[in-house]
Amino acid sequence: MIQDRLKHLTPEAREAFETDGVVCLRHVLTSRELDHLRNAVARQMEGLRTSKTGYDFEELARQVWDPERPVDTGAAERFDMKMMKEIVRSDEAARPLLEEDASSETGLFFYDVAAWKSDRGVREVAFDSQLPGLVANLLGSRYLNFWEDTTFVKAPHTRQKTAFHQDLAYFQIEGDQCVIVWIPLDPATLESGVMQYVRGSHKWGETYAPNVFVSQTPIRSSPENRCPDIEANPGNFDIVSFDVQPGDVIIHHVKTVHGAGGNRSDQWRRAVSFRYCGDEVRYLDRAGAIQQVGVSRDLEDGDRLFSADYPVVWPKPWPGLGLADAYDLLGPGAKGRPASCP
Repeated sequence: MIQDRLKHLTPEAREAFETDGVVCLRHVLTSRELDHLRNAVARQMEGLRTSKTGYDFEELARQVWDPERPVDTGAAERFDMKMMKEIVRSDEAARPLLEEDASSETGLFFYDVAAWKSDRGVREVAFDSQLPGLVANLLGSRYLNFWEDTTFVKAPHTRQKTAFHQDLAYFQIEGDQCVIVWIPLDPATLESGVMQYVRGSHKWGETYAPNVFVSQTPIRSSPENRCPDIEANPGNFDIVSFDVQPGDVIIHHVKTVHGAGGNRSDQWRRAVSFRYCGDEVRYLDRAGAIQQVGVSRDLEDGDRLFSADYPVVWPKPWPGLGLADAYDLLGPGAKGRPASCP
């Protein structure tokens, strides 16, 4: 396993991450691991309209920009979408972020979160694949906590873009020893909406307020600055993207500014992202951060992330230990374990 990590983390890859704030690594995940993630995404999508955490941002954007249309997100309740509509429509700089597409098809921009809490396959990939050791090595971290997973799916001919944003202020953390691993489950290109990154933006010395994804409008409760309007002036920024295949991963620094176009292709663009935090990261109940799902909130500002909410996934107590199975053995009544977990 050490040799596998060293194979991926070449001097060129390390330099790209350090300089650009993003690196693409090829052939990291196995077909079994990809199947685990695809199965989890299929189950999440089946729950759209009945899940408390699943949304269609394409439909939501239509509701936001139509002043007469009510906001209806089914059973989803993670975000106050009526408030989001209000803040977007009161933002004079806001505008629809739609891709040009001749198709008359109605798209789908599916979002969900925290599959790891209920899906063993996701835990196996997040905890027991090459990823934790690879990320810990990349960060030079003595140990690694898993923060959360998020699912992003854009159906063919989905016009809705993902507004450029920076991740740090979405999370209840301080310290920048944190990365996001973007995992494509289908081939992805600029045409189908692969992620785009502003090279070097992790070194700008700025923390930007979270936005609402379907608009550059910042969340009101965040005290941070608004992210630059990159969509309006893309030529002013050094933007990079990678054509990727399933098995590849893109790793970006928590302060690297990034976004995505719509999906103008005839193919699905399914992706999952994992967030990992190194040993320098501390908990911070940051104003404007997005509240997580099913966490015990047993940490105080300044604490290390030693909580059942943020499992330590590296190093393992001994080689070959399956942490996904160890998590299962805790049982639903384990102290500090979210009650909603199986």
